[in-house]
Amino acid sequence: MRNYYAHSTESADKCEWQTLSAHLLGVAEKAGNFASVFSAWEWGNRAGLLHDAGKATGAFQRRLEGSPERVDHSTFGARLAIEKGGPLGLLLAYTLAGHHGGLPDGGDQDTQLHFRLKHGKVPKDVQSVPETDCHGNLALPFKLSRERGAFALSFFTRMIFSCLVDADFLDTEEFCSPHKAKDRLDHFAGSENFIILQQKLNVYLKAIVREAEATPVNTLRQNILSQCREKAKFPQQIFSLTVPTGGGKTLSSMAFALDHAVEHKLYRVIYAIPFTSIIEQNAQVFQEILGCEQVLEHHSNYKEQDEPEEAAYNRRRGLATENWDVPVVVTTNVQFFESLFSHKPSRCRKLHNIARSVIVLDEAQAIPTEYLEPCLAVLRELVEHYGCSVVLCTATQPAFDDKSSLRMALSEICEIVEDPASLYTELQRTEVSFVGRKTDVELAGLLGREKQVLCIVSTKPQAKIIFELLSKEEGVFHLSTNMYPLHRRRVLDNIRKRLKEKKICRVVSTSLVEAGVDLDFQVLYRAMAGLDSIAQAAGRCNREGKMTGLGQVFVFETEKTPGMPWLKRCISRTRESLRSLPDSDPLGIEMMRRYFELLYDVQELDKKQIVRLLAPNPLRKELFFPFKEVGQAFRFIEEETIGVIVAIEPEANRLVQDLRYTEFPSAVLRKLQQYSIAVRMKAFVFLKAAGALEMIHEEIPILCNKAAYSEDVGLCIEEGEVWNVEDLIT
Repeated sequence: MRNYYAHSTESADKCEWQTLSAHLLGVAEKAGNFASVFSAWEWGNRAGLLHDAGKATGAFQRRLEGSPERVDHSTFGARLAIEKGGPLGLLLAYTLAGHHGGLPDGGDQDTQLHFRLKHGKVPKDVQSVPETDCHGNLALPFKLSRERGAFALSFFTRMIFSCLVDADFLDTEEFCSPHKAKDRLDHFAGSENFIILQQKLNVYLKAIVREAEATPVNTLRQNILSQCREKAKFPQQIFSLTVPTGGGKTLSSMAFALDHAVEHKLYRVIYAIPFTSIIEQNAQVFQEILGCEQVLEHHSNYKEQDEPEEAAYNRRRGLATENWDVPVVVTTNVQFFESLFSHKPSRCRKLHNIARSVIVLDEAQAIPTEYLEPCLAVLRELVEHYGCSVVLCTATQPAFDDKSSLRMALSEICEIVEDPASLYTELQRTEVSFVGRKTDVELAGLLGREKQVLCIVSTKPQAKIIFELLSKEEGVFHLSTNMYPLHRRRVLDNIRKRLKEKKICRVVSTSLVEAGVDLDFQVLYRAMAGLDSIAQAAGRCNREGKMTGLGQVFVFETEKTPGMPWLKRCISRTRESLRSLPDSDPLGIEMMRRYFELLYDVQELDKKQIVRLLAPNPLRKELFFPFKEVGQAFRFIEEETIGVIVAIEPEANRLVQDLRYTEFPSAVLRKLQQYSIAVRMKAFVFLKAAGALEMIHEEIPILCNKAAYSEDVGLCIEEGEVWNVEDLIT
């Protein structure tokens, strides 16, 4: 029998090439092992054996030898899956047909799976290699429910797809890039287990207890931590951790996660956070406690360290972002949920490593309402069929179990903290007053009377206006996403320093400081918004409970009503909640529950009809699943933005020069994220038309007009046409 090959080398000696047999067996072993985590070894193994069966053709072998001819090698394997796998073989066919280009849509149109199965041009000389001789009807590892069976099938298909593409990448890497594979193996072969990570956290927590002041707040934090550790022994399920801001939920939730992982022999802790403004500080805390090698920080603003001794870590971290093969992952909601609905191999590759994990959703209420139903559906799927536990961790617990409003409502959520209502009363550190409409000038006057005050508004233009009304005063600061991340961090450091030294400190910010940013003011002003946003803002006031009385939170109506429809809806639900419960604590559990019930009582909890697309009723026997359509539609951030690099600092300038000439721009671009601002398309077009941008490699925008960036407020779009004379002299 002819020898067939899967991958070639630069050598003409085929003895050095990877045989097709070796590749199929290698991928099958890996994919089977991955899928065995959720009791689907046979599915993963068979996907590996069939995925490259179409390479056993003269045409593909000639391609390895240098021929330019194109060969569709995946359709043949998809056909074999149906022939040999029985009625459910079609699910496997999706994964095989899409293991390079992405999961296709099911259907009879051109490029869709069923069309390819019927009309795809498979070379006539394709041979059946022994490894692909795997017969027997495939069976699911779980029972299908009538209500959610179709969704379960579609998600199971995506999980098998994940096992296959990761196994394929890894086996190919071992042959084509053994140095990368060695880095990966060196990193994880000796990875510490969760018992050791648990011990490290215990040492850290004991040190905190020894050094902590004997305040009522610290006593309550210890009580919350104790309850988390006790409830970690409970069976796997969906938990909620309802703790007021400042109650120490970050460390308490991690203690729960590690204890729960040890108790149930789980493989991973995934900590998903909605705001990039806090992900870095949480990841840094976890890395200091558990060790850098054990904690992956995965988000777009990550800054690689330039020190030579960090090169190996940066290399290994880059590998870990591909498939999350690391004990603790700290990531964004965008990365987590969009991957769960993606059709792309690169995004789906990590999914199988979510199985048998503790998933902590920090600030769970921040899941966008228009995607709430698909997000709840996939969380329930992970718990019921993939051995996960989920912790909904927030100070403003959303009503995810409200069956009157949510088709995909979660049932039997186990609250970790006993009597959260009493806890909120004990941890009350602020008094909230609603002070009516204030003009920008009136607001600036009120802020100017305070020595230390934080004002949070909902729009960047208003933040800029109020700041400029105050900016002649001493110690006035502005914060918004118009400032690049490194600039914002420096300003925050300065603010904390002035607060500690009890100097004048007046801050005007957008909502970016509301969640997790460690600031502690005695007086806070918040523009009317959703009740959860007001509660998050209040967490920046009297945060440590060190005031003799209560911190003062003043909620005001803005001079101009914000134009964003979602914000208008949130404000409307806040007002309605306050009217319906006039005697309740405006930030208490009863009021917050009412707010979310009203917020979810709207039509667009699945704006893109994701659940309907993945769970059609009735489900046809052809199993038409629109994987590609769903992957393209599921986007938390709808409005297109473009990252503009602001190179006004020496380090940024050096990196931009590297970017001009490097063969590997992605590595430099990762470092430049710290100097990048996401701008909307309209603003980008304006800046480009004004000549304020230089396009490197015709696609990477660099702000070349320094007059358009202010040290006080960041990027000023309207200043894009204004130039400093010195900048025009060459």
